[in-house]
Amino acid sequence: MVLEAKFPAYGGGGAESQVLTLGGRLSDGGVQVLVVVPRVAEGPQAEREHVDRLDVMRITYPRMRVLGGVIMLAKLAWFLFAHRRDYQVIHAHIAHNMASVAAIMGKLLGKPVVVKLTGMRELVGGILDPHPNFGARLRKLAIRQATLIQATSERIRQTLIDRGFDPTRTLVLPNGVDVGRFTRVGRDHELRAQLCGAAEIVGIFVGRLAPEKNHESLLNAWAETFARRTDAKLVLVGDGVLRQHLTEVANRMGIGTQVVFAGHSNDIARYLAIADFGLLTSLAEGLSNSLLEYMAAGLPVIGSRISGTEDFVVPGETGWLFEPGDGDDLARCLALAAAAGAPALRAMGEKAQQRIVSTASLEAVTKKLITCYGFNATHEFKAG
Repeated sequence: MVLEAKFPAYGGGGAESQVLTLGGRLSDGGVQVLVVVPRVAEGPQAEREHVDRLDVMRITYPRMRVLGGVIMLAKLAWFLFAHRRDYQVIHAHIAHNMASVAAIMGKLLGKPVVVKLTGMRELVGGILDPHPNFGARLRKLAIRQATLIQATSERIRQTLIDRGFDPTRTLVLPNGVDVGRFTRVGRDHELRAQLCGAAEIVGIFVGRLAPEKNHESLLNAWAETFARRTDAKLVLVGDGVLRQHLTEVANRMGIGTQVVFAGHSNDIARYLAIADFGLLTSLAEGLSNSLLEYMAAGLPVIGSRISGTEDFVVPGETGWLFEPGDGDDLARCLALAAAAGAPALRAMGEKAQQRIVSTASLEAVTKKLITCYGFNATHEFKAG
């Protein structure tokens, strides 16, 4: 696996967490995985390391603008050539410079190459930008040499096709989520009482407190829906630059006592076990890992109609959708959730969980990847 990012990046980074999760699952199934990443200044510095069942190699290069990047890519190309007998397939995460080199080298060496798009990195200034710069055009030409392009949503796949990629070499395969991690955690009444008192309805948002997540619109809609009630709580799990500002906004709107800022946590499953529904108010995503985790935990989701979310949230069945940035539409969805009642929300959550198990569980995703890698005829993957 080739990843153009710091690795590992615990507590952040969708692509990084997916490499850790999927790589570990493949390793458990008998597939040897080497993760190749650049050695960045803010990340771990060991050139070779074993991280959570995965071997990691970090490419060193001089800290020189442009030239350093060129040297790093040249070293990646040489590594792929020199070790061509040691690996069977290349899976590049994030369709950027390292993925471009991987696609070209795979083509030259006759190796299957799967390039996974994360979404925003490619849509803004990348290979899917409607007005790409020269560098993005070169990357696009290179990545077209890949055997298969993995899109995490139907919208991203359609954008690939619209930008000239071969439809027969594109595949929608979502991020994988460890469903068992969430189903093993029972309803946590103690934590719910500790954070939310006797609240009858609890909504939860997991993610960075950052502008693109659109928390202020959420607080506005929450105030419009629940300001006159004393039995509703909104739990925000995560931290970021907007925490103080959002605290002030909640107080100003008169819902300060309803909003719980839980901060960052490495035990997301426990927090999801106290909620009645999950919230995703982002203005844009590729495919939100939080969305998958909500549904894996058996929660219906109120989500903005964006890439990925619209593939999983079926209005009235597994949650509700609203137009991105439309506070009134979000308030409408919150009102529907409040009116549904606990039994109906639980039933919707069960459908949401079933949808994840069949399409985005680690088992479902890794089985599909094994086929994409071409291991189905040459490698017996241990799926247990």
